[in-house]
Amino acid sequence: MKDKIMPPLVLTIICIVVSGLLVLAYNATYVDNTGVLTDDMKKGCEEIFGKGDYEIMLDGEGDSKTPVTFDAEGVNSIIADKDNGRCVIEITEDGYSKGGLHLLIGINSEGTVEGIEFLSIGETPGLGTKVQDDSFLSKLKGFGVDTDENGKRGGERLCGGTSGNGSCRVGESHLRLTP
Repeated sequence: MKDKIMPPLVLTIICIVVSGLLVLAYNATYVDNTGVLTDDMKKGCEEIFGKGDYEIMLDGEGDSKTPVTFDAEGVNSIIADKDNGRCVIEITEDGYSKGGLHLLIGINSEGTVEGIEFLSIGETPGLGTKVQDDSFLSKLKGFGVDTDENGKRGGERLCGGTSGNGSCRVGESHLRLTP
């Protein structure tokens, strides 16, 4: 009887001890990186606007802080340049592949697109990657809530629609990257 109980009992005790050690190691080495601006994100912000005091906007108090997203699907965070009244919206969107476009869209103090930088792109080379060509991206610079390529009210192209006061309704859709 002892021969049948001992091996599973020993294995169970070993699993419990190892699991406990893993929990202790995790808690000892955990670093909360909520709101931390990565080097790639900072570089992208500087490519769009140049040097600045960039900071990820956070909601909440104490340990429960989360990045501001305005509850918009695909928006990961809003990065503010506090000194210059500009912001960068970090977005992850599906292209031809799930989560294939991870980009930063810079909005200047006038509310128009200043620039777009790709943090990563997991699209088919030569097809889905055309959205990062300068010839395509240059068409989007200057777009805002009240402009389109013809100079007419066309915020739908940038933010999915406009509200009665002309401001962007964040979250209804994002800048559509379709060459």
